[in-house]
Amino acid sequence: MNNYTQATKLHLKTKLGVSGKSVIEEMFFTPPLKIIDPIYEGDVANIMLLSVSAGLMKGDCQDIDIFIGKNSKIKLTSQSFEKVHNTQDGKALRRTIVHVENDAMLDFFPLPVIPFAQSNFENTTQIFLDAKSTLYYSEIFCAGRVSRNEVFDFTRFDSKLHIFIDKKIKLYDNMLLEPKDVELQNMCMFDNYTHYLSLVIKNDMIDFEEFREMVLQEEGNIGVSKHDCFILLRALGRGSEELLNLREKVILEYQKRIKIK
Repeated sequence: MNNYTQATKLHLKTKLGVSGKSVIEEMFFTPPLKIIDPIYEGDVANIMLLSVSAGLMKGDCQDIDIFIGKNSKIKLTSQSFEKVHNTQDGKALRRTIVHVENDAMLDFFPLPVIPFAQSNFENTTQIFLDAKSTLYYSEIFCAGRVSRNEVFDFTRFDSKLHIFIDKKIKLYDNMLLEPKDVELQNMCMFDNYTHYLSLVIKNDMIDFEEFREMVLQEEGNIGVSKHDCFILLRALGRGSEELLNLREKVILEYQKRIKIK
């Protein structure tokens, strides 16, 4: 049963304001979710999503709806890591739907999810793009409370990502981990790594080969590939910070190269 008397929902809609800055046009949220007013970095609005709770429990369900209006430039992140507690015989759910209109940019990087022992977490993200939308979207998975040697002790972790362009499915990614059925620390899976970064980029100004060459100069277990109009970066690590730093570094570095050109 959810700890709150009403469904946990969050709605955010942005637009380009008369000042030329991206602004929040609509917002609505129920506890424990909240939205913090934008902080501006040039013409980009940085918006933070907060969850004023100890984490997700058995029966908890979050429904998040985000609409990025035409010409908006938005960076969206969360305030803290998402902890998923022991869900016993149940599970915790998070469903996110995102729309990004033409000539809009969304850089969305929720902070890592930490599944505690005996937790069952199901995450579904659907992103609807227009042909001229720009997207940077990432997820970071953590094997558990690593500092307590609680590694891959969760029951089930299921994260699905669907990305559509002009209402047609273009990318589907499914990360399903069930430690009781598969040895996740074997060399074909995580080996001795405990953290995993998945970054999806849609930016028509990026030259894939140049981007790939730049990324592979970084240290670490990193792979870069291309699918349709998307660039996919995958990386394994032993801590969240190194993967967050890698994400930020490669995006900022290439954005600088685009501006120089």
